[in-house]
Amino acid sequence: MRHLAGRLLTAAALPVTLLAAASPGHAQTEPFAEPAEAASSWLVAQSDGTSWNQDPATSLDAILALEAARVGGDQVEASLGWLNDPAILEPYVNTAADGATGFNAGSAGKVMYAVATAGGDPTDFGGVKLAEQVTGAQTANGTYGDGTAGSTAWAVLGLSRTDTPATEAAAAGLAAIQCPDGGFNYADVDGGDDCVSDPDTTGLTVSALVALGAPAAASLETAVAWLESAQGEDGGFDGGFGANANSTAMAAQAFLAAGRTDAAERAVAFLLTLQFDCDGAAPGAFMYTDPEDPDFGEATRLLATAQAIVPVSGQNLATLDASGAAADVPSDPCAAPAEDDATSASADDESGSNSWLPWAIVAAVVVIGALILVFALRARRGSDAGAAPADDASAPAGDETADGESAADEPQADDSDEGKDK
Repeated sequence: MRHLAGRLLTAAALPVTLLAAASPGHAQTEPFAEPAEAASSWLVAQSDGTSWNQDPATSLDAILALEAARVGGDQVEASLGWLNDPAILEPYVNTAADGATGFNAGSAGKVMYAVATAGGDPTDFGGVKLAEQVTGAQTANGTYGDGTAGSTAWAVLGLSRTDTPATEAAAAGLAAIQCPDGGFNYADVDGGDDCVSDPDTTGLTVSALVALGAPAAASLETAVAWLESAQGEDGGFDGGFGANANSTAMAAQAFLAAGRTDAAERAVAFLLTLQFDCDGAAPGAFMYTDPEDPDFGEATRLLATAQAIVPVSGQNLATLDASGAAADVPSDPCAAPAEDDATSASADDESGSNSWLPWAIVAAVVVIGALILVFALRARRGSDAGAAPADDASAPAGDETADGESAADEPQADDSDEGKDK
């Protein structure tokens, strides 16, 4: 894993499109120019350097978030290095959701997915042959592990990043456990009439169906239709505890995967209303709900932020691409930008160069005034000369001065003026 970041950073970068700006209201009053990067900065700050809460599940969500935002390559490498320890990995992939001992195909698939997306080898990680064991965990009806949609979806997504992706048998398995209304439930394993669809599980499964391609087309269409019907007027999704970031994030990335742009934009816009701005309690982070639960709000920010970053980055779990990621995360998004020395100097020079302008204006006024006075004097002399006796016209012209004007044009105290006074 030592060269993981190098592989991640040297790949060609692909454009990431931010789909929508924040709507007015809720926590966000001054949207960040790059909300996914702002969220990533907060997210990395919550890490202990290698993991988040020393918990593989939470850490994997954070890793996927950084991969989606294409920042924090060094953090991704450090976290996957921590997870690569058998003492950390094996309990995670060998413990079922109910705590029983047994291979967890969903957990293993999620590890495969994160490792492969970062450029690592998902077939042999932490001493576990992940791809081999996940493939071997497929059940008779085509699902994986415990047969739930969540486990099967992560198994499919993990295998989609290997040379042995899941086949149409997996598509048949997901169709077999699909709820009658088209959605998926986190615990249902037979798709019976008691199956209650939820947006989190349906959103995740939609990305797996997209990864499976044509064999899953029918299931995909009905699953997306259910998600669209479950979307609130404000763009958010209610997973049973009110409209929240986690349910909306999973649905939003599903819409992106399925090409439902309008629904995705509305969901992302809702997510951005949940992001703390620079005046908030945790700038860059996402709230689970607005207002936050007074007892558990702070604790829910981590997962809410990690899952929201994926669609806010314009990415989805079917095609998530971490190529071209930066090694670091952006600096504090709320820090005042440092003034560039060259710009400051240029501004000072410009200010100094303009300081002469008022004096130049005054000088110009003085010169113009002097010229007006000279012309007025000349006009008066011309008038006086016209009233002089006729024999003065025969007087010899004066010598020319150095500037070419006749000396007679210069003002003089001559006898003619004295004669007028007499």
